[in-house]
Amino acid sequence: MKKETVLIAAYGTLRSGEHNEHFCRNAISRRIATISGTLYDTGWGFPAFVPKGKTKVAVELIEIPIRDWADVDRLEGYPRLYDRMLMDFILDNGEQVKAWIYIMNTLPEQAKAIVSGDWKAR
Repeated sequence: MKKETVLIAAYGTLRSGEHNEHFCRNAISRRIATISGTLYDTGWGFPAFVPKGKTKVAVELIEIPIRDWADVDRLEGYPRLYDRMLMDFILDNGEQVKAWIYIMNTLPEQAKAIVSGDWKAR
């Protein structure tokens, strides 16, 4: 049987309360999790994640219908601006979960690390 949903990790404008949240309007679930790496403010109104670094980056794991994934890919500029990777995330209860996360191919010169690891707390 073909999987009909996909689990994506949102660390920026797709998160609840952010301006691109509507791209995940058909979400089946949203859960808070973290991943180690570095979160950057690109200076363009959206962040970028890089899997290098030890900051606990806050994400929402959003389960969406597979049919909605193409819209999210377009928003993220995949594969030109961002690539995506299947990585491990840690839920609040300590459980490890695999999800897809978008990783910026080339950080802009003006990008600055978000020390808190949380786009909403920048």
